Amino acid sequence: MTDLIFRTKVGGVSTPPGTSLHLGEADVSNYERIRVVADERVGSGSGVRIRLTITEGNELVAFLDQLMLAPHAQITTVYEVPCKKLRIDMDALVSASKATDTVDVLIYGWKE
Repeated sequence: MTDLIFRTKVGGVSTPPGTSLHLGEADVSNYERIRVVADERVGSGSGVRIRLTITEGNELVAFLDQLMLAPHAQITTVYEVPCKKLRIDMDALVSASKATDTVDVLIYGWKE
């Protein structure tokens, strides 16, 4: 069975180049695997890094992964669930462009 367990708002989340934004947290404790789907929208200025951080309580333990996206790029990655909760953040890379970076991030959980 597959469930959508995290999603940025419809229409994506935007931030100016050179800034970071906390996107949210996902409870992954009920799943065996997760699929992360991320895309940076056409017209974005600089590219982004999506940080997936393993947390225990309020402690940031370690990166599960860092996903790099160029404007109009997407990535889909599957992970064995390593923890109970993931923190999701984005960093818009520094750029001469003044255009904001807009991303969509979705996380699906899978269990038998």
